[in-house]
Amino acid sequence: MRRVVLSLDEYRECLFFALRMWYLGKKTTLDWRRAGKRDIGDYINDHVEGKLAEMVFAKMLKERYGIEASIDLEVRPGARVINETDIKLVTVGGERRRPRIKIDVKSTTPESKYLLIDAREFMNRRYDAYVLVLVDLPRDHLVRFLADRFEMPPDLRQVVAPLSSIEAIIAGFAYREDVERRGKLYRAGERLPDPDNPKRKLVQLKVDNYGLLISSLRKDDKDWDELVRKL
Repeated sequence: MRRVVLSLDEYRECLFFALRMWYLGKKTTLDWRRAGKRDIGDYINDHVEGKLAEMVFAKMLKERYGIEASIDLEVRPGARVINETDIKLVTVGGERRRPRIKIDVKSTTPESKYLLIDAREFMNRRYDAYVLVLVDLPRDHLVRFLADRFEMPPDLRQVVAPLSSIEAIIAGFAYREDVERRGKLYRAGERLPDPDNPKRKLVQLKVDNYGLLISSLRKDDKDWDELVRKL
């Protein structure tokens, strides 16, 4: 697992992207994971977390492999992008080009134990690899971001710490065939089993998902080297 720290400026970019998506993008607010519509809080949180994960992966490519990777922060009102890769362009050896493989960067919380992929998405969007990033995004991140930007009562200022950075861990990755061969299809309504305690159940799924244990992800240096060569 690889730890990456993002700055407040990088968080701000992701926040503004999420706000533009909500106010300008006219994207659907439906959330198949929750089987309903998202309010602005859930919507912003999901999009900030997802875009932070993409930034984390791009930062790792730069710091470890010297590869400049561009993620998409552009909002296209009304546009629907299907089967696009999360890494739009890479610069390798001075050559700027589109990646040769399609990578889907997935985000989840540090407590998660599975890489989960919506079953409909898995069948309809054929990505070559899935990278999983555990984003330690505080639940009150927006309040903490705003904490030193307006006058807060003294009692709250004592307990609301301003946001300074976001930490994340790149848990590993899986090729599509890894999910097909070693993953399991969990149906809507099922509760994920806890791999560390067979008697304990985790989150109940709202929709069908393919699940692969984080412990089964590829994470060795040689695996990452191979993935990067494919880029």
